[in-house]
Amino acid sequence: ALKLWMVIRGFGAEGIRERIRLHCAMGREFAEWVRNTPGFEVVAPVPFSTVCFRATPAGTPERQDAANEAILARVNESGEVFLSHTKLRGRYVVRLTIGNLRTTRAHVERAWSLIREAAAAS
Repeated sequence: ALKLWMVIRGFGAEGIRERIRLHCAMGREFAEWVRNTPGFEVVAPVPFSTVCFRATPAGTPERQDAANEAILARVNESGEVFLSHTKLRGRYVVRLTIGNLRTTRAHVERAWSLIREAAAAS
C-alpha cells in the first residue's frame, strides 16, 4: 500500500492514468512494427502494454521455438533490454512489456532494433 501511495502522491491520479495511456500506446505501436515486419508475428491481442510476439523463420515449429529462445537470450544478454517469454498454444513466445516510468519511445525503438539484430543472427 505504501508503494501505491507514493506513486499516487508523486504523479497524482491523472498522472498515473496518462502514464498508463502512454505505455499502452507504445505497446500498440510496437505491435504494429512487429506486424509490418516480414518474419515476425504478433500472437495475442494487445489491450495493454504487453506484446506477445515471435519470429517465424522457415522451418518446423520446433525450429521456430529454438530461434525465439535464442533471440530472447541474445537481447537479454545485451543488458539494454529485458524481455520475458511464455508459451501460447504450445509455442515459445517472446514478451515485451512497457511499464517503467521512464520508458520512452526511443527505448522501445532500441528494443525493436536489438530484437531484429538477434533474429538476423539466428
